[in-house]
Amino acid sequence: MKFLLVDDHALFRHGLRLLLAGFPGNPVFLEAGNCAAAFAEAAVHADIDLILLDLALPDLNGLDGLVRLRELCPTTPVVLLSANENTPIILDGLRRGAQGFIPKSSSPDVMVAALQVILAGGIYVPATGVAGRAEPAGGNRALTARQREVLALLVKNRSNKEIAQALDMRVNTVRVHVAAILKILDVENRNDAARVALGLGVANGG
Repeated sequence: MKFLLVDDHALFRHGLRLLLAGFPGNPVFLEAGNCAAAFAEAAVHADIDLILLDLALPDLNGLDGLVRLRELCPTTPVVLLSANENTPIILDGLRRGAQGFIPKSSSPDVMVAALQVILAGGIYVPATGVAGRAEPAGGNRALTARQREVLALLVKNRSNKEIAQALDMRVNTVRVHVAAILKILDVENRNDAARVALGLGVANGG
């Protein structure tokens, strides 16, 4: 298993190595102190299994770095790390393709458990701050109960017709709800809405 650790503090990277050394598969660690170095590593290592990306880097905003890393490693999960637990930033990261957000204040046990969830194909966000919040970054409108039901089915990749049948409504009504959901969550398509929904906990009734 190969990890790319992107953080400008060598001491923090060292701590991550110690923490992740117990993961199966004889972990290999690549390190970068800024986005430019991370891009260089990603360009020559096509077999990276997980990228841990600090949001506060000296050369480029971490969210912009996230976009580039997703281009270089489209199938590799990227996890955001930060001491800043600002909800809009977390949601923006999810919209841009992050598989999770782990506060730097997390305990070692929480971080390991979160990474296990992400490596298994899930999405992790902290239990406080984002989970259960059904508002867009900077927005002032929340999803209605009906919209949350529609969104939960979007997460399961159901078509408008299937959603209409499951919720006993007309297909055109479902389309209206979907359009409203995309606007409220400030995303462009159903896949992005589903990704943000997982972070919000909507799919689990949060």
